[in-house]
Amino acid sequence: MIPEKMLSFRGRFPDFEEVIGWQLLRKWSLSEVYRMTFATGNSRIAKWGGNEMAREMDIYLQLLKPLQIRSPQIYDCHKDFSGGFIVMEDAGEKDLEQQPFARYFIEAAKELARMRKTAAASLERDEIPMDIRNYYSVTSADFLAQLEELLASKALSDNPIIQRTREWFPEQLERLYREQPLTLVHHDFHAKNLLVQGERILIIDWSNAYLSPHLGDLYCLAKEASSFCGLTDNEIMDAYITEFWKEESSRDQLAWQLKIGGICWLIRTIKWLVYGGTDAIPGSEAWIPDLLADMEKLLDDSALTDNALRPR
Repeated sequence: MIPEKMLSFRGRFPDFEEVIGWQLLRKWSLSEVYRMTFATGNSRIAKWGGNEMAREMDIYLQLLKPLQIRSPQIYDCHKDFSGGFIVMEDAGEKDLEQQPFARYFIEAAKELARMRKTAAASLERDEIPMDIRNYYSVTSADFLAQLEELLASKALSDNPIIQRTREWFPEQLERLYREQPLTLVHHDFHAKNLLVQGERILIIDWSNAYLSPHLGDLYCLAKEASSFCGLTDNEIMDAYITEFWKEESSRDQLAWQLKIGGICWLIRTIKWLVYGGTDAIPGSEAWIPDLLADMEKLLDDSALTDNALRPR
């Protein structure tokens, strides 16, 4: 039986009538993902996204393809009042959450480096029109505005961690945008979105992606690598460096980027939760204290302070 969320797209995709099985892979209020199996034995992935999640089809067409980012093949897509619908390649059955082995986390760090290098080079060659580039770019001013929105919210108006971030972060952010090239940020670079393909990793679920220099993706990966299999930040950074840089002196600079990227990711994530995300995901308000604690840890990190004060 065709799932309810897919019914409104039935007329656009005649292949639906050939599907003999619908396997639910993920389901929450703004997204549903199914594996469609055909009588031939072939399978494809069908994904519905509502509200902001409906933008994923645009990201595939307007960012991933012109930037030459390795991603699942898209067979068809459509958007209407109910959301966006994508039929894509079935690129694998196991993700990094299901196979949380150290070698795969190391490979994920390398894949992230390759993705960011490819995107930065494509942007440098003006592979996407300027209006598309501007539309998907999140600027330093945008991050500072989001920080102000947190301080203006009822939930966090007096929060000392957000206040500290407001005082310290602008100078660091300005340096990041001045020194690092614009590239692609996935913004949900977690084990559940990293498919294992032999000894390589394929990044999926791009609905939150945008353009920025920050390295919040590596911050998220390092946290999960530690949690799942005990890898250290240095081990993840070294894997990233082997693909991105050749100079051994890059470790300190990358550690600074990791922390600044973490704060960028936290600002944007907490802001989404405070302004509607907790309504979309029941129980997610319980995430906010832990996210604030992570932000405080980054602010307290002596290595971050030392690098920030080092003469340039």
